[in-house]
Amino acid sequence: MKYSINKTNFNDFSVFEINKLEGRGYAIPYSSVETLKKTSLKKERTSSDMVRVLSGNWEFKYFASNKDLPDVIDTETIAFDKIKIPSTWQRTGYDSPAYINCPYAFDDKPPYVPYEQPVGVYRKTFEINSLNKNYIISFLGVISCLDLYINGQFVGYSEGAHNTAEFDLTKYLVEGENELVAVIHKWSNATFLECQDMFRENGIFRDVLLYEMPETYLNDVYLRTKETPKGWNLDINVEINGNPEGLCAYAEIYYKNKLIAKKCVPAEKNCVINFNNLDVKTWNAEIPEVYTAYVSLYNGEDEIMTQRNFIGFKTVKIKKDIFTVNGKKIKIKGVNHHDTHYKNGYVMSFDDLEKDIKLMKSLNVNAVRTSHYPPDATFIALCDIYGLYVIDEADIETHGAACEPHNNFDLISHDLAWAPRYLDRVKRMYLRDRSRAGIIMWSLGNEAGGYACQDVCYEYLHDVCPEIPVHYEGVVRNERHSYDVVSEMYTDHKKVEKTGKHTRGKKYTPKPFFLCEYAHAMGVGPGGLEEYWDIFYKYDNLMGGCIWEWADHSVKHDKKKDGFKYEYTYGGDHGEKLHDGN
Repeated sequence: MKYSINKTNFNDFSVFEINKLEGRGYAIPYSSVETLKKTSLKKERTSSDMVRVLSGNWEFKYFASNKDLPDVIDTETIAFDKIKIPSTWQRTGYDSPAYINCPYAFDDKPPYVPYEQPVGVYRKTFEINSLNKNYIISFLGVISCLDLYINGQFVGYSEGAHNTAEFDLTKYLVEGENELVAVIHKWSNATFLECQDMFRENGIFRDVLLYEMPETYLNDVYLRTKETPKGWNLDINVEINGNPEGLCAYAEIYYKNKLIAKKCVPAEKNCVINFNNLDVKTWNAEIPEVYTAYVSLYNGEDEIMTQRNFIGFKTVKIKKDIFTVNGKKIKIKGVNHHDTHYKNGYVMSFDDLEKDIKLMKSLNVNAVRTSHYPPDATFIALCDIYGLYVIDEADIETHGAACEPHNNFDLISHDLAWAPRYLDRVKRMYLRDRSRAGIIMWSLGNEAGGYACQDVCYEYLHDVCPEIPVHYEGVVRNERHSYDVVSEMYTDHKKVEKTGKHTRGKKYTPKPFFLCEYAHAMGVGPGGLEEYWDIFYKYDNLMGGCIWEWADHSVKHDKKKDGFKYEYTYGGDHGEKLHDGN
């Protein structure tokens, strides 16, 4: 099949999302039906047959330069390699790993990136048996940008590596075999917002899911809890696509497989199922009491579809300068967690994520900052189940703007032309994760300078979700200074003590103080932990912090086969010109 390739999207600042659906808070699982199989909750009524996992064996053609990419691709004449999805180019032999902390990998001025760059073309075929359904495809992670084609037609473009990108494929599909082609460039405008301290990798690095929905279906479900003097209220906000006339939206709430509440309401495009004065146990990281909601769509006695989701009942409130959960002050004994695997790079399986969380719990860690982007959504669901507080971070970092040749940390964040891109990433994070119990703060990103674009995002979150505080460390170095908590990195013991004593200046009161990074633990660190915690425990306004970071990033090799001197390699070990060592 032939495709006319759009070669301008990756470098066209005026276009950053074409035909992409807005983010939604969908049912657990987000990442394949493995979550259904492996979580301990026994009642399995979720309509998992409506989710097809397209991950697995795909075809792939790597072009070291997009100058070699034809204007028209004929998939019948290209000599494709075989590749497993999810994966990244750098871990499958198509490009060299490069560990970069601060700089961009090129010197071009934002928003433009080098026109000549590597590009990957992915191909996958799949069968469709009925055209009387709605088909939505979800790419859970693609870096740096995605041009999607189906059966010779352009479907849409998306960027935002760690946000889910969804497209409605219904009108593009045919009965029988269908062909999907995805074109991914190494760099795009998005690269300027994804300058995180990590190996820089590319490709389809999370699952690809195809939702096969009936003509009328549950498109979005949001579970929102509120404490009242008489107990807990639960509002289940349901968005229905199609014609809901005559249908019923039905919800059941379970605690350890025991039904505690149920209700049915007439279905509408947007409807709310209210439960009032529930007698439930609160959720916290020490005792993570998790309830289960089954939200269904019925036509009379016929069940059209059902979604399962988890619920945790908790409050987060700042009382003057004390951060509380369920009315009790807490200390954040946290870590910063990248999605990183010694063999697979950005690709982490359910078992990998669960292993990390079990290790954290065994080491008395009670919180995770998702540095520096929303993680695989399964990770946050597992934090609900095992009990970890989450600071959910938007996929925004412009650290390279502070480096040569730009030398202006505020270059991008103070340019409101970028605000729609910032807000797009924050909205997609929020809409995906808003039902999760473990989230105690939203984060507007990391090391991006400025505040103008962040202010837009803060106003959005404060409007839609005033019950969850917002943090962003980057504003501490300018006139904004803080949002709902004061955040800093690597503050020395003396200054932390002054903050606790309220002798560090008016800007540090009356807000809680949070070290989003401290006790640098890459290589032979960390140090000073005992001294930090002696101070944290002395003052109620000190929240604690998150150690940098959970795991060293590395690439594991077969030394004999790959020819490397060491089994594990770091930045600079692969012949890359630009790197930051380990």
